[in-house]
Amino acid sequence: MLFHSSDAYCHYERSVLHNSRYMHEESAADFLRAVQETSVSRTQTLPAGTALWRAQQGHTYGLENKGQPDEMEIPCAFDPRRMKPISEKVTDGRLNPRGIAYLYLATDKNTACSEVRPWLRSYVSLGQFQTKPGLRIVDCTSDKKKWSFKSFNAVDAAVIPWEPHEYESVVWGDIGYGMSKPVTSEDSSLSYVPTQIIAESLCHHGFDGIAYRSLLTEGGVNDADLVACGLWETKAMQFTFEQCDNPYFVKQNDTPSDELTSS
Repeated sequence: MLFHSSDAYCHYERSVLHNSRYMHEESAADFLRAVQETSVSRTQTLPAGTALWRAQQGHTYGLENKGQPDEMEIPCAFDPRRMKPISEKVTDGRLNPRGIAYLYLATDKNTACSEVRPWLRSYVSLGQFQTKPGLRIVDCTSDKKKWSFKSFNAVDAAVIPWEPHEYESVVWGDIGYGMSKPVTSEDSSLSYVPTQIIAESLCHHGFDGIAYRSLLTEGGVNDADLVACGLWETKAMQFTFEQCDNPYFVKQNDTPSDELTSS
């Protein structure tokens, strides 16, 4: 048994966020060692030439019909230098701290474009990359996030916990969810700290990247080559909603009198 409980990721997250970030507590160090050992069974090698995608919000300008009477300036995709991250300019990401460049790549065009959160009618520069030979990645997509307990018996009001042999899958589900959950601009960059530490630890032990839901991330900027790039325009945006609880209803005579207004 490598992980001490099904809540191991939660305890690790609390430790590095609120207790000791750079000099890890013993419990956090034990957790990272367990991650290393259990990552072996989640290792994959990407075939050379695998096509992946990276989007950057925005564009540059170029000339159409250059040298002709009808020459005009038109929007076009960023040049190759702009399509790879520059260490001095990168901000905190899911897996990289500020100032350390990781190349974030997606397995399809729509995912890459969606991740930059474009607005309607805005331009996105979309580049196609090909991986170099021998890239070893840790696959965090096979373990689904689970409840912190296996089941709840409402009749007996009893919580049934996970068995020790199930801890590994539960914890890796939490790790994968921690890497893929959305973080908005209003959230603190501290939200990325737990997954940044895990990514750096895996990279230190020889892995080239991490696959997590919706994105494939390559640790380092030289593991894939840009082979093509084009400009895309955001034509439509759509959200799909699904109710996830039972609604409550408010009776009119239950409304406090001081909240009533009259015209």
